[in-house]
Amino acid sequence: MPWWTTLVLLSLGTYLWLSGRSNPDDVIGLLEQMLAIALGLVVLFVGHNILLEGLALMVALRLPAARRNHPVMERPKAGKDVLIPF
Repeated sequence: MPWWTTLVLLSLGTYLWLSGRSNPDDVIGLLEQMLAIALGLVVLFVGHNILLEGLALMVALRLPAARRNHPVMERPKAGKDVLIPF
């Protein structure tokens, strides 16, 4: 994919993302954000831009890891619980 196509798609995706965040209608805003994500994925997977792929890899590696063998914290017994035990 040529560099100018990448720039056009990324700028269109950025415009759609910002437009979706500021849209008062939640459904249309979500649709615009989904289209922006789809454009970003097209650029990332079809364009084979090493810089963008490296950036996505760094973001993925910085995500918090799920803890293994970590006990699940139970809900504390509160004295003012709204639920009625049966």
